[in-house]
Amino acid sequence: MGVNSPIRYGDFLDGFPAALYRSTLEGTILYCNRTFATLFGHASVHELIGSPEIDLYRTKKDRGHLVERLLHHKRLVDLPIDFQRKDGTVFSCAVTVQAVVDDEGMVVHVDGMLRDAGRDSRSGPPAAMPDERLQGVLEMAGGVVHHLNQPLTILNNLLNETMVDLRMDPAGFDKLVRIQKQLSRVIEITRKIASIQTYESVEYVAGVKIVDIEKASRRCPEKWPHD
Repeated sequence: MGVNSPIRYGDFLDGFPAALYRSTLEGTILYCNRTFATLFGHASVHELIGSPEIDLYRTKKDRGHLVERLLHHKRLVDLPIDFQRKDGTVFSCAVTVQAVVDDEGMVVHVDGMLRDAGRDSRSGPPAAMPDERLQGVLEMAGGVVHHLNQPLTILNNLLNETMVDLRMDPAGFDKLVRIQKQLSRVIEITRKIASIQTYESVEYVAGVKIVDIEKASRRCPEKWPHD
């Protein structure tokens, strides 16, 4: 049997000290190792495989938030989330997840790793995000980009087609070029919103502060979903 055989690779993952799992995007657990099963108080991985991943969350909507952010960023690192063991014990983990995509770029699986953050209680408060303001900004950014992405892409494509049709009309073509430049600016702003990772604010007017998108967005933005 070769050193790269599936059986030996599976044994390696099963004995890995970190809690590893794979689930469908909809939330069915396809695989987990022994460490993962033990972390949740199960005697065997077979008790979890095929079951709903959402049942492991203390607050079920947390998985929805995780998936929503994962679809935008494709990878999340050390996200603090509260879970619940088989006996009802609540504990906190740092969650790292990776979206597994097919040849067409569609997410088919979610691979994850959990690190026990060390807090263990039956009724303690859920773990807070490092900065609640940042969490609000991330959720706002995700919603804005989700709703703007499709209409902006359609408008940009239609505008490009119209420019081809009017290329021989200088006056009309120049106006469309100006419109396209402004549309490109809007698209670039939404890209920066999608890339927000830190909370940065600036003084706006009369003591009102606004999020500084330039500073809050990542230096290396993610690829636009429809580029």
